[in-house]
Amino acid sequence: MGMSSSRLGTGSRAARPRRVLLLTDSYRPTVNGVATSIDELRQGLLDAGHDVRVLTVGTVRRTTFDGSVYRLPSLDASHIYPHARVGRPVDSETFADLVAWRPDVLHSHTEFVAFWWARRLADRLGAPHVHTYHTLYADYTHYFFPHRGTGRALCAGFARQTLNRTTTVIAPTAKIEQLLRGYGVRVPIAVVPTGVDLTRFTPGPPSETLRDSLGLTPGIPVILSLGRLAAEKNVTETIDLLAGVRDEPWQLVLAGDGPQAGALRRQVERLAMTDRVRFVGAVDPAQVPDYYRLADVFVSASRSETQGLTFLEALASGVPVLCRDDASLDGIVQDGRNGRRYREPEEFTRAMTWVLRDPALRRRWAHGALQTASGFGRAAFVDAVCATYDRARGCVGTAVGAA
Repeated sequence: MGMSSSRLGTGSRAARPRRVLLLTDSYRPTVNGVATSIDELRQGLLDAGHDVRVLTVGTVRRTTFDGSVYRLPSLDASHIYPHARVGRPVDSETFADLVAWRPDVLHSHTEFVAFWWARRLADRLGAPHVHTYHTLYADYTHYFFPHRGTGRALCAGFARQTLNRTTTVIAPTAKIEQLLRGYGVRVPIAVVPTGVDLTRFTPGPPSETLRDSLGLTPGIPVILSLGRLAAEKNVTETIDLLAGVRDEPWQLVLAGDGPQAGALRRQVERLAMTDRVRFVGAVDPAQVPDYYRLADVFVSASRSETQGLTFLEALASGVPVLCRDDASLDGIVQDGRNGRRYREPEEFTRAMTWVLRDPALRRRWAHGALQTASGFGRAAFVDAVCATYDRARGCVGTAVGAA
């Protein structure tokens, strides 16, 4: 099979159910984009009639299986990567159980122990190994490697040596596809945007109980930032830029937690904005839609996105987006239709002032947000992933070996 990539759109549902094993070192109850996107895929595959199991890590000393999720014993590795755990690389009983189940596809989502379980199972069963590249590790090297350039080179080499062992790689955006090609990844790459549950993220009236609990003032526009409070999310820039919009009425809700929480609180105090900013900490996933419904505009300065899930969730909730320009958001945040992408501080200040002053503009952008999100539903996502599975099954045995 040729090495060219494919961009897959919505396709027809599979003629027969598949047995799919999803393998990941990061899963619920951890709250992050990887776990969320795997949940969306798992539920969508189940809704489409497929048989799905998950292999991930647990926190107890023995392997558990509840009928759908295997959890391997693991060690805390958060000193290497936030919330990371390293699972048991060998468990003969679990391996035998999975071989007996005979999955049609091994679909890994992280590049650590779960990945090597997928490799061993793929070799044993002759099944395709599909891998989704979720994380721009080069943007996280500050956690474990002091020299930025060397850290990025190591990430490139690691990706090349790892991903070239798979049958097919899924990239959530064309930006990631181009990055991986630059790293030297030579196996087929399918660009498949992650979908969201459009029945869960919908417009609606804000919860007055939640508004009151946060001490928000009715009638003043609410700006929402939702995500991990960490250097790679660049929340410090968002706060600095909002300080330049001081003459307009607004209130900011910062939903999320992380290593920068303390520094961000001090930054807000230093800028004398404590009366405008609400730090709410980590949010229960069940409550996330309520936070979007509070918002008049969603804001982000992150440049480490691979799939832009929070942006899609905001758009599906009818919330316009103001964010830093980044290729990962091509086709998602569209200037003048559902929000604005800025490059310079002046562009942010101008756009934020405009959207805060003009409720009619917010309504137009909210309408555009819903139109955009309608193309990123979970069913279309699952169809595209299943089409990738089918292509991978035709490629078994032809994947390029390690560089």
